[in-house]
Amino acid sequence: MVYWLLKSIGIMVSHCLYKINMIGQERIPKGSFIIAANHHSIVDPIIISGMFKQPIHFLAKSELFIHPFANWFLRRLHAIPIDRKSGIVIRPVRHSLKVIERGEWFGIFPEGKRCKIGETVRPKKGVAFLSRKSSVPILPVAIVWGNKTLWRAPVTIVIGKPINPGHFPNTSNHALAQLVMDQIKDLADKEGQRAGNSSENNEGAPRYEP
Repeated sequence: MVYWLLKSIGIMVSHCLYKINMIGQERIPKGSFIIAANHHSIVDPIIISGMFKQPIHFLAKSELFIHPFANWFLRRLHAIPIDRKSGIVIRPVRHSLKVIERGEWFGIFPEGKRCKIGETVRPKKGVAFLSRKSSVPILPVAIVWGNKTLWRAPVTIVIGKPINPGHFPNTSNHALAQLVMDQIKDLADKEGQRAGNSSENNEGAPRYEP
């Protein structure tokens, strides 16, 4: 009940601040899957959760849960804390696998942190590990921020084709995670070109930095 109330508020606020569009809804698979997305802004989980019908359980850095109210708020949004500094991930991994095994939707940002537009980092292998362990597909999702406007900043959610880990039996988790990120980058680049937001076509045009 609390989740749906907070989600409704988040959707209203998001659509007031951003012009949000989604492409590729027909590619959303049935059953449980793992949403893997790029990560530019703190509002990324809110935007994605608002655009998908079912609740999404996201991994979030444990530092966000320190304040009692933040801890209550994030847990009501189905966020799962993970301590990136200690490297101890047994509890959040078990929690994540239980969510997936229940047939619920799970979200992860393979980059492991917020990245500036154009920044490239080596993705964490967790997305590949969880997908293989649970035998569910990975759904690549690109969050594309458009050019700066006087009012609402344009945001496009592009959904790619699901990636079945069983199709890559001889690929390491690191390599599979990189393949996922490459798919996400390809989706973002193609949408940027389609919308006229590529650097070649809009040299000097300011990109919105969330």
